[in-house]
Amino acid sequence: MGEGGAYSLDGMFRIFVTVVLLAVAVATLLVSNRLAEEPQPAEPRGIAAAEIPLLSARRLPTVATSAPPSPPTPREVTLERDLTALAVHSPVRSCMLVRQGGEELFAKDADEPLTPASLQKLATAQAALAELGPDHVYRTAAIAEALPVDGVLGNDLYLVGGGDPLLATPDYAALLAQQDVVATPLDDLAADLVSDGLTRISGGVIAVEDRYDEATAVASWPEDWAANGVTGTLNPVALNQGYRTPEGIEGTTGLLPEPEPALRTAAIFDDMLEARSVRIPERPGTSVRDRDFASFVTLGTAESAPLSAYLRFMLAESDNTTAELLLKELGLAWSGTGSTLDGALAVLDLLAAEAGRPILVFPPADGSGLSPANELSCRQVADILEIGGPEGLLASYLPVVGESGTLRNRFGDSTAVGRVRAKTGSLPGVASLAGFAEGSDGRPVTFAAILNGEDLADTTADAFLHQLLEILVAHPNPVEADSGGAGVGDDGG
Repeated sequence: MGEGGAYSLDGMFRIFVTVVLLAVAVATLLVSNRLAEEPQPAEPRGIAAAEIPLLSARRLPTVATSAPPSPPTPREVTLERDLTALAVHSPVRSCMLVRQGGEELFAKDADEPLTPASLQKLATAQAALAELGPDHVYRTAAIAEALPVDGVLGNDLYLVGGGDPLLATPDYAALLAQQDVVATPLDDLAADLVSDGLTRISGGVIAVEDRYDEATAVASWPEDWAANGVTGTLNPVALNQGYRTPEGIEGTTGLLPEPEPALRTAAIFDDMLEARSVRIPERPGTSVRDRDFASFVTLGTAESAPLSAYLRFMLAESDNTTAELLLKELGLAWSGTGSTLDGALAVLDLLAAEAGRPILVFPPADGSGLSPANELSCRQVADILEIGGPEGLLASYLPVVGESGTLRNRFGDSTAVGRVRAKTGSLPGVASLAGFAEGSDGRPVTFAAILNGEDLADTTADAFLHQLLEILVAHPNPVEADSGGAGVGDDGG
């Protein structure tokens, strides 16, 4: 190729380079103008830009904080997440329910009927408050055909049982006092009669035990439970909760039911009077049932502490004998018949009247929760608790985690100490807990949990319930945490 062709190529190359350089210059100018229009990151207040090196870490937060912070997770989402994760580890047959201010925050099989164990006492207590009232008292009366003349009672002295679950000898009353329980000292009645001038009974001391029916245990209880002292003998004139109590008794563990509680009470009252120099020639005995005492006169009475104190003992210490005798007293007040069945029917009716709608589907099998025939759902338990609510009388009788009753020595290493009032329940294959927990904002939630399973271990159940309480006290108020302020659903029942 000749020189003219080379010159032509060289000229074209120069033109190409010139065009490229011109395009780069134009692009640079456009980018420069765009950057000039973008706002520059603000420098930290009070520090001049020249004083901060370009690569200083002190410049980095101005970029990181320029985006708005993520909104906090609403409590109901967090609570549901945590409780759902916990529910994964619950037995197949179990239920949980959590409410606050009428709003249902979490539910797992809340309508499943399960064996509740001592949560059954919540139903008994609430029905007793409705029918008898917190000021109700039990009265054990000494009566006779006529008043003594010159200190001499012309016939027998009859000791009429008033159904008092805590009628006690001095030794047993001292044991109950260690649990902050005020028993009814029968010895005081003997002292009052002597103080009124009694010096001789021409007959004997006769116990009257026909306030309630003749059943001394509940038919649906396992046979060995009634024999092994889970309750004393159910009798309206029984001393020391219907247990055999030898002299010098120092504890209640291992006590067995008294086979003849009425006769035993008559014999002990005879001894109390004779210790005060009252002469009694005849042996103590028991009255025939359904005798008419309408014309008899009252010589004196032993009056119990108010029912509120008994309910506190029954719920805080989970006392079975108190619950069963109370159920019979409910039956007597409601229908005129002091039986377990009449008391159970009373509970069914009274709870419905209190709530303004039915709560229970069937009457309970007993008052204490010992019977495996009892069935309650978590929703029913929560409904019973919410009749009075967290500020009601029933709530005030419940034990407190780490402080009192059956919760005195449970969950003591948790954040729930002093912040949860709840009723415990425990039977072979059953663990339950229900009551009120104070959230991190100070507002209470109502909760119920029932675990059933033949292979349910105490340690597994305790770990589950421990974690439940930790979750409940850790979360704040859902209404304030949720900017919408909406609830998460109706309580459904």
